[in-house]
Amino acid sequence: MAEFSELTQEQLCYFSRQFSNMFGLPVRLYREQACVYTYLPVQLAEDPIQLCRQVILERTESIGYFVYHDQFYYGFVRHRAYQFVTGPVSELPLSEHELKKLGISLHLTAEQLPLFAAEMRLLSGMHLDSLLQALILYNFTVNRTMYDISDLRIQRAEQQRIATELKTEDYFSASDDGQYERHMRSYSIEQDMIQKVKRGDVDGLVDGATKIPAVSSGNLAPQLLRHQKNFFIRLETILSRAAIEAGVNPDEVLSAEEKYVSKCESFVDIDRIKNLQYHMILDYADRVQKLQQYHGDCSRLVRRVTQYIRSHISEPIRTADIAAYCGKSRGGLTTEFKKQTGMDLSEFIRRKKIQEAEQLLETDRSLSDIGVLLGFSSQSHFTRVFKEIHGMTPTEFRKRYQK
Repeated sequence: MAEFSELTQEQLCYFSRQFSNMFGLPVRLYREQACVYTYLPVQLAEDPIQLCRQVILERTESIGYFVYHDQFYYGFVRHRAYQFVTGPVSELPLSEHELKKLGISLHLTAEQLPLFAAEMRLLSGMHLDSLLQALILYNFTVNRTMYDISDLRIQRAEQQRIATELKTEDYFSASDDGQYERHMRSYSIEQDMIQKVKRGDVDGLVDGATKIPAVSSGNLAPQLLRHQKNFFIRLETILSRAAIEAGVNPDEVLSAEEKYVSKCESFVDIDRIKNLQYHMILDYADRVQKLQQYHGDCSRLVRRVTQYIRSHISEPIRTADIAAYCGKSRGGLTTEFKKQTGMDLSEFIRRKKIQEAEQLLETDRSLSDIGVLLGFSSQSHFTRVFKEIHGMTPTEFRKRYQK
């Protein structure tokens, strides 16, 4: 096969610009480390790449990525004397404080920092694997060489090093005679919690609360605080998947998972992590219990209705829209739903919204904000419906249950 011909600088600039338009990322093109083209989808007072440009340009791989301070990724592709560089891109949204710190590193003035942070937030967020796929596409276009993500992420030398370290440090040793028994006891307790979450057995979890600290968490980190956080994340993952298997909407569970892990990571006190862990366990069981309390084993129709309501909880929900989602006529849906649950669909919707309100009333959100978030026409409408169901106003509920 004939060698793929070198692209002109004009062609490389053209494709780099199209790459930026497609993925919403800044791009630059260097020739022998001198910048010959820059295209930014946002107006930045300074280009953040100047903080790590030299390190990236000195990389010798034909395609790869660079991580800047555990915050951003930069990707690069070489073509003869040229080097294409894209980024910064982050998987996670960065706070305004972090972005302003970045601006300070770029020697921006105090007046420039707010606009710089706002423009940085406009850049596309992207998972590292998605960035690598985009780089693989760029590389194939300009170099005609084929890569897979594993070629870029999996390093054979590092795999061998890990295998050697694990063997040397004897992580899998069973020298402790009591270790097997402790692990089996912990596994049994974990399985008991999983089954109770799947059943929505809140009372059973409360009764067995003394067992939760007895779970042997193994050795998940050399520092105790990091160890407790890692154990929390492991347990959260197990129980959140149990809630999904029990029928709770995956979007709802994954959203809760993000909040719990983020909250755990923000704590620097082990007691707070333990209390958050207990709250998390009961919360997932409570979500399953609420899902099942009106319809037992939860028929497919009721599951579909519940899923629609949870996905549109912040909107005014119309029976006709649910019927269309379930592929039924409006009359057919309401009749079948009443037959299966013994409850009017409109009442079921109201109760689901009020259940969500109960959670929001545990926060410091105002009643007007909660009413808007749940799609009520006004605060007075929200208050009226809440009182009809609970026999007390939202304010009275909040005072009673915050004591």
